[in-house]
Amino acid sequence: MSAPAVESGGRFAIPREVSRGIGIVVDAILLILVVLPPALAVASVDLDPTLPFDLVVLIALAGLVIGILFSFAPAGGKVLHPIALVAGVGAVVYLTARILPDAPPEATTSERVGDLANQLISWLRVVIGGGQATNNLLFLLLLALIAWLVGYFGAWAVFRERSAWWPVTVSATALTLVLANFPSVYGLMLFELTGALLLIGRVNLQNRQDLWTAVGLRQPGGVGFRGFQLSLLLALLIVALTWIAPAALSSESISESLGLSHRPWQQAQAEFNRLFGGLQGQNDASQSGFGQALTLHGAFNLTDTPVLRVQSPKPEYWRAVVYDQYTHHGWLSSDPIDQRVLPSGADVLRPPDQQRTDLVQQMTVLESRGQYLVGASQPVLFNQQVRAEAFADNAGGETDLIAVLATQPVTANSQYTVISSVSTASEAELRQASTSYPAEVSQRYLTLPPIPGRVQNLAVQLTTSSNNPYDKAVAVETYLRSLPYSLNVPDPPPNQDGVDYFLFVSKTGYCDYFASAMAVMLRSVGIPARVVSGYATGQRQPDGSYLVKDSDSHTWVEAYFPPYGWIPFEPSGSWPRFERGNGASASSSAGSATPTPQAAPTVNPVSGQTGATPTPTPMPTPTAPNAQSALVPKPAPNQSPPLFWLILLALVGLAALLWYLWEKDLRNLPPPVASYARMARLARLLGIGPRLQETPIEFGSTLAHVVPEAGSSPARLAEEYARYRFGGQSGESPDRLRSWWRFVRNAMLRRIGRLRR
Repeated sequence: MSAPAVESGGRFAIPREVSRGIGIVVDAILLILVVLPPALAVASVDLDPTLPFDLVVLIALAGLVIGILFSFAPAGGKVLHPIALVAGVGAVVYLTARILPDAPPEATTSERVGDLANQLISWLRVVIGGGQATNNLLFLLLLALIAWLVGYFGAWAVFRERSAWWPVTVSATALTLVLANFPSVYGLMLFELTGALLLIGRVNLQNRQDLWTAVGLRQPGGVGFRGFQLSLLLALLIVALTWIAPAALSSESISESLGLSHRPWQQAQAEFNRLFGGLQGQNDASQSGFGQALTLHGAFNLTDTPVLRVQSPKPEYWRAVVYDQYTHHGWLSSDPIDQRVLPSGADVLRPPDQQRTDLVQQMTVLESRGQYLVGASQPVLFNQQVRAEAFADNAGGETDLIAVLATQPVTANSQYTVISSVSTASEAELRQASTSYPAEVSQRYLTLPPIPGRVQNLAVQLTTSSNNPYDKAVAVETYLRSLPYSLNVPDPPPNQDGVDYFLFVSKTGYCDYFASAMAVMLRSVGIPARVVSGYATGQRQPDGSYLVKDSDSHTWVEAYFPPYGWIPFEPSGSWPRFERGNGASASSSAGSATPTPQAAPTVNPVSGQTGATPTPTPMPTPTAPNAQSALVPKPAPNQSPPLFWLILLALVGLAALLWYLWEKDLRNLPPPVASYARMARLARLLGIGPRLQETPIEFGSTLAHVVPEAGSSPARLAEEYARYRFGGQSGESPDRLRSWWRFVRNAMLRRIGRLRR
């Protein structure tokens, strides 16, 4: 009997079939480390407690298993891929249909699949029509399909095509998107990166070993183990860099130097919120945050993490963003938005409204919650460059401000000053307000999609006895404040209007529901209204400042009263009403009457504790002529963040490691051999390395032709290598050889773009 084929392993020999089996198992484990983290991340953040998002993990594993089995089948991809796609889509649709939340237990599979198809059609109609969709089941369906495709084609790419880039690229991108919204699962990125780098290293080494075997080259023992060692070392180093990178990139100086832009990501988030507005992480308490979409969804819980410290003469609500378009399931800040970058102290946002006064606020960021800058009522000036998003009214040149965003990353401990124009109009003046609304206001803030008739009927019933818009707004506000407030509410049905569901079915909700109901009802009776999100006042501190937490995230309503502009209302009964000013007799100081929350006992909707909004100690506030002096930026201390030097040190270490790996096999070679080896190695990295059938002289001549900037240096190095290799001596000095090598190296690096093409 002949001895079984073996592969040299250094100290002992391993049968070839056993070695292949071990390699398949190792590749499968590494592929699991690459493909599963995105699915595990989605399942762990618990986007909807009513749906089993663990299904995504099982589907991904099933796709991996089928992909591995099919990759060893004798048939080709043209036969196997359609089979895998049909099987995967069928399994995902079947499993998703079986967990339909609203389907009766006795419903057959075909009935469930038909119901799922109807939901998909309804979702498409909402999305195509520009509305806001909230069907979480379809998001689970989409995730499961993606998980199947990534698992199957990832296994096919690794085991059949011998390429790891498809699963690595797709999985890393998917995990990055999840981490952008749920950083609490960042630890999964460590497994993702480690598995990805090891898998790439193994696949590349196996491809090279297959090439060596094909051309009959002898392979030294232990190559695979040494390659695994180097891949693991590189993986650990890169993982360490990624662990510190998120905190480092939050540094303002580093972000400025890298030119980071948040706008494209914010637009992508807004579009995602429009397509899948009912999603939110439920595993931990959520963080506050603002965007171009506000969705009416189910229960949630906010953290008590402090996010702002506000120095202000008066307690106010700190506005972040305005929503103007109702979509049945929430609100959007609709386009077109006029975006203008304003320099520090630019006073171009001030409205021409009457009975207004300036209020100066000093904001200290304790925890970053995005790029939105907040301020009382109508922010008009900032002491830093900002990007203002607004609707520009063409008739009078007025600006309808929607949001103000920082042009640089907003980091912890950063500060900014904002001056706001707050209303001092009295109730008597608001009752006498005009009903001649500007055309732009009527067009934008009276528009509604078709709403259920009973919503408008209720609004008419509540306002019939009022003879002016202000009293009508107060009547609607009073009615809504009588409804119970709760954070634990179910998701509105996908096919029902959110406000209608709140007013006539659940009859309980939180601030998003109360504000939405008031704005919709006011519009239905002809009063321009909009929804505003930001923060409530926060807790008064001994030094007179206000500590604002995530749990102070809030939504309220603004109604328009010419010529006094936008006036806030509080329809949520857990917060006190806004006080009104003293009108024409009000002082010009911001310390006088401004619409503020009353100091009345309230129940904190998050903690359930009873407290009161304290009356602030009067603080000196500059009047309008002196207010701009507060906008002079204070010089920041010129300090380099420690993380910058840590990253720099890590990069230097990485460069040193790469240089060591480059030189470690060359340092003891004779100068002609070392110079030629460096030239051939760099050429291989650029895709123009010596071919197996080329002699050294032929390779040098080819390289000189491909890189004409190198002149005759490639050919000379090749000639000296051949002279030493076959004659035992070289006619050139080591300095001359090193000079030729540097000339060739610089020429190839300068032409790297063309060479790769």
